[in-house]
Amino acid sequence: MKKVGVLFSAGVESTSLLVYYLERGYLTLPLYARCGLSWERTELKWSERLWAFLKYRYKNLMPLKTFPASGLQPSKGSIEIPLRNITLVMGAVVHAYVKGIRKVALGSLGIYPFPDNNRDYLDRLEALISEGARENISLETPFMGMEKWEVVREFYRKAPYRLTFSCVKPIIGKHCGKCEKCLERKEGFLKAGVPDPTSYVSS
Repeated sequence: MKKVGVLFSAGVESTSLLVYYLERGYLTLPLYARCGLSWERTELKWSERLWAFLKYRYKNLMPLKTFPASGLQPSKGSIEIPLRNITLVMGAVVHAYVKGIRKVALGSLGIYPFPDNNRDYLDRLEALISEGARENISLETPFMGMEKWEVVREFYRKAPYRLTFSCVKPIIGKHCGKCEKCLERKEGFLKAGVPDPTSYVSS
C-alpha cells in the first residue's frame, strides 16, 4: 500500500492535503509538530478533533503523531519563523522513516517570500536527506503555486473546513477574527465564492 506522512496542523491547507492523499488511497500518517508557539495548545485540540472526524470516514488514516520541533520564535509583528521548514521537514521525515514511510508532504503554497518556502529549496533539501538515508526520500508539495482560495474551492465539498483552525491569537479556543491568519482565512473563502463556516469572535 502506498504510504505518506503529512505535516498537519488543522489548517485549511494541511487538512486539504490530508484529504488529498486519503482520497487517493494512501496509508496516511498525520504529523503534528509541537513548536512551543503561543497558540499551539488550541491548535492541537482542533487537530485532535479533526483527526477523530476524518478517522471515522477514512480507514487508511493512521493515528495522529506529535513530535517536538521547538526552535526560533517569530519576530514581533511578523509571522516568519526562521528555519521553520527545515525544522518541520527533518522532524517529519525521521518520524515517518521509522514507520517505513519514505514520502512526506507539505501543504506549502509558496506564496510567502521566505527563503525556505519554495520548491528549489525543498528539492535541494530532498536530495540532501536522500543522500544521508542512502535511499530516495520524497518531499511533495502538490499545492505549491496555488492560492488559498483555489485550494478551498477544490476541496470545499471534501474537507471539513468547519473543523479546521488557523489563528495565532485564539480567544477561548476560537478564531479571533482579526489576526493575519484569520484575515487570510476569510479572504480565502471569499475569493473562492463559498460560505465561510468559521465562527469568529470578531467579524
